[in-house]
Amino acid sequence: MEQSVLIEIGLPAALFIIMAGMGMTLVPSDFYRVASSPKALIWGSVAALLLLPIVGILLAMLLRLPPEIAVGLVIIAACPIGTTSNLISFLARGKLALSIAMTVVGSLATIVTLPLFVNFALERFVDADTRVYLPVLETISMLVCIVLIPVLVGMFTRYKAPALAARIERAVSVFGAVVLLTLIIGISVSVVDQWAKILTTAGPAVVALSICGIVLGFLGSRLLGIYAVEAISVVVGMSVRNAAIGMLIAINMMNSPETAVPAALYGLLMYLFGFGLIGYGRMTIKSAV
Repeated sequence: MEQSVLIEIGLPAALFIIMAGMGMTLVPSDFYRVASSPKALIWGSVAALLLLPIVGILLAMLLRLPPEIAVGLVIIAACPIGTTSNLISFLARGKLALSIAMTVVGSLATIVTLPLFVNFALERFVDADTRVYLPVLETISMLVCIVLIPVLVGMFTRYKAPALAARIERAVSVFGAVVLLTLIIGISVSVVDQWAKILTTAGPAVVALSICGIVLGFLGSRLLGIYAVEAISVVVGMSVRNAAIGMLIAINMMNSPETAVPAALYGLLMYLFGFGLIGYGRMTIKSAV
């Protein structure tokens, strides 16, 4: 798929707006509330940012995925926690403050961890003759521009004009869903002649990654004695990834729509699993916290 102005400029601009919208949901007190009991935040962040990418690497090796799909699976596993995790956690009667804190910690930490995991995957799965490394400093700079800066802009906007921020945040949530759907459709069209093969290779791997994330989140939370209301937020954070950033990395920085396919599939499936987690949370947790 040839690069275009829409992809090169429009996609980063759209992500900037989406992340600014997330910043408009945040206030400093969100983090103070979880600081007094950080066990769930530490576990959730480590599991989402370090363990899930390792699971992605192991699945790619175990399933012997084609190089592009293997790298794409690691990319989506290493992506930041998706902004819709906060809404899903709230609807599942999880701890909203914990979910928000995990989202922010994840967004900041993946500025460094994502390029490192992706380059490891490229080293492991791509032949030396065709290998293209993801430039770490350039990727970090890009993520700072589309993650850190807009979040700070959003928080500042909420601080200065909370009523305006509330109205804008609702519109941005809808805009984010439209952007993700547009990306998924665009990628599907660009690889339409390979779709059957891609589904048989990437589909099982993406489903397996989703299930492993949910199981790992629940088991780890149970072993650590984390309360159910916090555990459901941890699991949601493990399950919901920022698929748009994964597609941005694959398309803009690697020029590979095939590598973007796992992120596109995950972007669809994570909402199906999210609905399941909402149902589970509302059946097992008495009230939202």
